[in-house]
Amino acid sequence: MFYDLCVPWPKAVTVSSVVEYTRSTGPIPDLFRTVATLQALGYTTIAYDYELSGKIGSNITSPIQEDVFSASLPNVTFLSRITILLDDAAQSQALPSLTTKFDILAVRPTTEKLLLAACTSLDIDLISLDLSQRLPFYLRHRTLGAAVARGIKIEICYSPTTRQADNNARRNLISNAAALFRATRGKGIVISSGATSALECRGPYDVANLATLWGFTQEKGKAAVAGDGRAVVVHARMRRRSYKQVVEIVVDEDELRTADNKRPDEKELQKRTKQEDEDKKNETLPRKGSKKRKATDS
Repeated sequence: MFYDLCVPWPKAVTVSSVVEYTRSTGPIPDLFRTVATLQALGYTTIAYDYELSGKIGSNITSPIQEDVFSASLPNVTFLSRITILLDDAAQSQALPSLTTKFDILAVRPTTEKLLLAACTSLDIDLISLDLSQRLPFYLRHRTLGAAVARGIKIEICYSPTTRQADNNARRNLISNAAALFRATRGKGIVISSGATSALECRGPYDVANLATLWGFTQEKGKAAVAGDGRAVVVHARMRRRSYKQVVEIVVDEDELRTADNKRPDEKELQKRTKQEDEDKKNETLPRKGSKKRKATDS
């Protein structure tokens, strides 16, 4: 199973206007061609990404309609994601209110202090960095290692290398991705497309080959679009359904009664304990005739 966790949701589209766009030309048909191409390339889980910047209000609703293409692409699982352009520490206070509105929470920190906060304390699933630009901070192993230890992944979007971008964006992406690989020791990295058109999409094995330019091995490149992507989805599900990763396990009452009936009573436990003590005592006692045989052998 392969995962693409960043397909930008068109900003001009709202839930109420999806039906209109599906019947005409516009952002939604372009989006359909993109996700249909990803499905044909072998991706089975795709996340629509809604990017948000500035002050975060308490009444934000998700404009993403995950099932808009479910009938046409039944073999694909669609998820909703929000990426917050993090330029103020106060924005993090609104993160809990977004838990029930989006499947995946991602942030894009713009300063080293906010990157440290995202890696060490924010309850998120993904850290997305715009590696096509010159980063305003250094990528340090101690900082990013803290995120990886908490189960938070760091994302690379490869679309700047496939779209008609300037050469500076390609050079920055290669340089920054290589620095990210060194800082994380190749652990906890997810590679997504960030594709806004079908021409920018690449297959999972092509992405793995592309990642070798950044220092990845073929195995780590494949894991970045497979196992590590799945880990993000599982982490997000645990975050939504648990409190600080503590999960409530509900057991059926009939199963509890059956277990109680099978449980031995107090007398049976005492009998077993006494038998175990006698067995241990017999094991420690020397066998009769052992010394005599030893003397005879000598």
